Amino acid sequence: MKMVLIGGGDIGRNNTKYETKEIDEEIVKLTNKETPNFLFIGLASSFADSYYKVIKDIYKNLGCETGKISNKTLTHMEVVEKKINEADIIYIGGGNTVKLVDTLKETGMDKMLKTSGENGCVLAGISAGAITYCKSGLSDIKIMEGVSDNYVKVDGLGFLDYMFAPHFSSDPKKKVDLKKVLDENKKITALCTDNCAALEFINNDIKIIKSNKDACVFKAYYDNEFKIDEIKS
Repeated sequence: MKMVLIGGGDIGRNNTKYETKEIDEEIVKLTNKETPNFLFIGLASSFADSYYKVIKDIYKNLGCETGKISNKTLTHMEVVEKKINEADIIYIGGGNTVKLVDTLKETGMDKMLKTSGENGCVLAGISAGAITYCKSGLSDIKIMEGVSDNYVKVDGLGFLDYMFAPHFSSDPKKKVDLKKVLDENKKITALCTDNCAALEFINNDIKIIKSNKDACVFKAYYDNEFKIDEIKS
């Protein structure tokens, strides 16, 4: 499988900077096609239409044909399956991880995505979208819901046997809460990725992509004690 897990970064919505240029260019390059078919899945976001409008322009400028799957599309699962099967890039946006994973499982899209990835489609995701491809993630879902101040472990689809922690250096509390999670789950290896950094997986090979030289990626794990190491390449 070819997969790109993006830690975060602004894409130009709401007059923000466009911060993920080099990562997006690498995603397109991985297809080895002149005009790849780009498919955006915005099921995690409450603002999927405006999200797609911006990401569509980015990937059109990179030479792609673009399409999307929204909540409205889910009423026609034959259309969903056709779009997934025809995609060269599937990009899952950020938002509510739990809602996203539940929807993918309930509709059978999880199996469609896995088959598409096995057939050569580049599977990409940012933040919650990146967590989705992993066995688990460190999520702010309880903070968003106003029921806790802690980042918590949530389930993903398990295509990769890692925990994914996006936006890692944006909040020092993430490291504290990650240690708490790993204290109770010592067999987990977590990949902790800053905004403007991404992990590229091609089968068993891992590469770091950065759109900001100061962005970092770390590996957190237990080896008698909690350890966290920067991944350099």
